[in-house]
Amino acid sequence: MPYIMLLMVLFGGHASAHQFTPTYPELESSYVSGVLKTTMDLFNSRKDVSYYEIGVFDGEWNGVPFATESRIVKIDYLRRKKIDIFIRESDRAKAVYICSKSKLLARGSAVTSISSRICSKIK
Repeated sequence: MPYIMLLMVLFGGHASAHQFTPTYPELESSYVSGVLKTTMDLFNSRKDVSYYEIGVFDGEWNGVPFATESRIVKIDYLRRKKIDIFIRESDRAKAVYICSKSKLLARGSAVTSISSRICSKIK
């Protein structure tokens, strides 16, 4: 057993992901009647990824309608971007998670990178 642990430490790969905060965002009234808003902060800590997809989901991972400037966001390595998410008040009870997912660009026949999804649970 100790040999297996040693091999895992020596030959294990490096896992990296992006950051998507706050962990528990709060929805507040927006400047549009009947629409709620929260602001998320996305930080790209991955050299191999420049694009992220934004999504809002219910408790069973079904999509919930939302609006943002762009659902696919380009962020360069070690850069940060604030993203405003708008959800209708009528969808407030359904919306549970706001997520960001890294979008990998296919290069050749094999992609060795791992896509990462980070979700925040709405308060």
